[in-house]
Amino acid sequence: MSSGCNTTKRLAKDEVLLQKNRIKYTEAINVDQDGLSDVIRQEPNRKLLGIFPFYVWAYNIPNPDKFEKRNAKRLEKLKKKNAKRREKGKDELELKPFGSWWRETVGEAPVVYDSSATSRSEEQLKTYLLKHGWFNADVRSDVKFKKDSTKAAVTYIIEPNLAYTIRTLDFDIPDTALEAYTKELRAQRKEVKVGDRFNIDKLEKERTQLTTYFRDRGYYDFNKVYIYFDVDSSLNSHQVDLTLGIIPRKIPYEGDPDSLLIAPYKRYQINQISVIDLPGIRTLDVANSDTIVLPEYTFIDQYQLRVKPKIIAQNILFRTGDYYDLSKTTRTYRRITSLPIVRSASIQYNPVNEDIDNTRLNCQITITPAPKQNISFEWKGTNRGGFLGIAGSAQYQNKNIFGGAELFNFSLSGGVEAQQLLTQSENSGNERNLGNDAYFNTVEFGPEVSLTFPRFLLPFGVDRFSKSSNPKTVLTANLSYQRRPDYERTRSFGSIAYKWSSSPDDSWSFSPLEVSLISITRSAEFNEQLEQIGDPFLTNSFQDHFIVDSRLVYTFNTQRFGSRKKNLYYYRAEIETAGNVLRGLFDLSNAEKNENDSYEIMGIQFAQYVKTLHDFRYYRNHNPKMSTAYRLSAGIGVPLENLDVLPFEKAFFGGGANDIRAWQARTLGPGSFRDPERSFDKLGDILLQAQVEYRFDLINVLEGALFIDAGNIWTINADEARPGANFEFDRFVSEIAFGAGAGARFNFDFFLIRLDVGLQMKDPSLDPGERWLFQSKEKYNEYIRDLNADRDPSQQLSTYQWRWNLNLGIGLPF
Repeated sequence: MSSGCNTTKRLAKDEVLLQKNRIKYTEAINVDQDGLSDVIRQEPNRKLLGIFPFYVWAYNIPNPDKFEKRNAKRLEKLKKKNAKRREKGKDELELKPFGSWWRETVGEAPVVYDSSATSRSEEQLKTYLLKHGWFNADVRSDVKFKKDSTKAAVTYIIEPNLAYTIRTLDFDIPDTALEAYTKELRAQRKEVKVGDRFNIDKLEKERTQLTTYFRDRGYYDFNKVYIYFDVDSSLNSHQVDLTLGIIPRKIPYEGDPDSLLIAPYKRYQINQISVIDLPGIRTLDVANSDTIVLPEYTFIDQYQLRVKPKIIAQNILFRTGDYYDLSKTTRTYRRITSLPIVRSASIQYNPVNEDIDNTRLNCQITITPAPKQNISFEWKGTNRGGFLGIAGSAQYQNKNIFGGAELFNFSLSGGVEAQQLLTQSENSGNERNLGNDAYFNTVEFGPEVSLTFPRFLLPFGVDRFSKSSNPKTVLTANLSYQRRPDYERTRSFGSIAYKWSSSPDDSWSFSPLEVSLISITRSAEFNEQLEQIGDPFLTNSFQDHFIVDSRLVYTFNTQRFGSRKKNLYYYRAEIETAGNVLRGLFDLSNAEKNENDSYEIMGIQFAQYVKTLHDFRYYRNHNPKMSTAYRLSAGIGVPLENLDVLPFEKAFFGGGANDIRAWQARTLGPGSFRDPERSFDKLGDILLQAQVEYRFDLINVLEGALFIDAGNIWTINADEARPGANFEFDRFVSEIAFGAGAGARFNFDFFLIRLDVGLQMKDPSLDPGERWLFQSKEKYNEYIRDLNADRDPSQQLSTYQWRWNLNLGIGLPF
């Protein structure tokens, strides 16, 4: 390794760099490797991709001796400058040398091997194994030094010996009600079972589960410390006998204060529920208040929240007379704080009195309102393969428009962008010539209005369902207009959607009705080119059409803000159907068909299809500064009788900032289809995609990423105009495109700006044997030279060159 990359050059003569830790077993055991590694007291320096010691390398780049000498001179100058600033009454300046900042912020000091930390790690590993059933485990370490004695690798050798298992499990619960609940819970699920290996983590989970179960059934003041496990391991058979016990509740005996009686734990009921609204600024005085009494709740209205009491009431999941329930309390808190008009809330319980026999609680729910109205503006730049653009939006929100915590949102967005003409070759030497239009030749704008109700708007009652699922109804309408040199496109859209959650991780959305009307006016040149191509798929993609569809979406997401879990998951499944009911009704009415054997509404053909899309993601957090994200997506859309292609808006595409990033949006595929002369939006009926991204912190707000993207799109049916575009089981694997690259992310907490550069590693549109980057491109170049033979010099196509793509995005790609 060169001296510039030497990770040991800043060490003292008697210091040794800890290069690696390993754990080795004398026999295989089933143990949590991450948990075991976490107890080791000294970890080596972090490495990018587990290979390159970037952080310690960055730490070693500045020479501290040199920049300290320079800093001494700078400090003298700064002292004189600060003296003048003090005379003028200005604040003094601080010395912030770049070298110090680089070492402390970017770099990471070398981890110096410490033999005492190794000894402590041995003890910690042994303790960890003991807690997980290996009572007689032995741990020792083997330290190997490099020949020059500058680096050390530590191997922890674990001799587990036979693990202890649970022979019997008995119960010692004097409280008969709690004993019954314990057995009731364990009949449904249990962490600790006879025959399992002894595991103290499972004992702790059992205690936590029981405590929650009790507190969900009225035991307001029950605490986990009342539950204990007695362990008897003196059996000489590598088995233990467990006793699960609950410390009995004891109360003073009236006749003798020095004596205690065993009594059942108290099960509390809710006596009264009060709801009070507070000013957003706590120091403000409240001029007026009013008390509103509903059958189950009392509202002390101080005219701050200005929401109808029944709206708050429908989000409270418990009532007067109910037993205290911790889970319902938690869900109520989430429901209330999810209302847009609420800034914060708290739920407090207090015993009605201090009597030893009191089993009644008063509940007070305190709500602080958020500002009712909000106006925001945002803008962003776009970059699609070198074609630049700018977009922006203005948004107005009213979070309580009708007094029922309804969220009204109005936004107006627009943008201009440079885009290549569809009637122009994307691969010609004149590819940046955008015609006679202005440089920004594409214009988009449109308003959107949405109204969200914190309940279901249905013609029938669903109170029981609503109380447990945080229901919402969303009405949406928008109009979008796009003008490109090749065509103008107007889309009118309206929908109604019902949203709810079945658990903190699961959410659902059902849209029984979504209506879109798409109107497209094509230029004469574009029409001429479509006629020359003679591809019905393309022609139908750019014609007027109606879409009347229904959609069901399920989302599972374990990601939580501030979560410390190492493994996080996300899954989204979507199924959509359109035009089937309409087609059936037209068939029943014997309506007249057009020349395409299709029905029309107001002279416009409507789409008919079935589509499903599945998106799975797995996030592995290696440590607070490094993680790996995995994504697998698959979808298929089947066009049916009334319109034999998927509408442009519903078709799949490949490429773009959140897709296969080495390709521009809508330029990949379908399949192995090749067309270097035309740059139409490339669409398909089938999508397969996989992505892996390694993410790491660099400095302050700057983060880095390395990624590999793979995937493609295909059509269901073969198309003579697009050979190789359809999906075939015997060749689809060879048509998977690969892209790789690196990215920089500027993370400002409230938003993230992302720059990703992708390189096409495998292009399925090339001939077999030439698709990978490192393979010869003789056949492709010969193909291009043949096409150029009869072309105008200004329209010559380029032979193969490495293909890079720069993506500018907001937020992470997945």
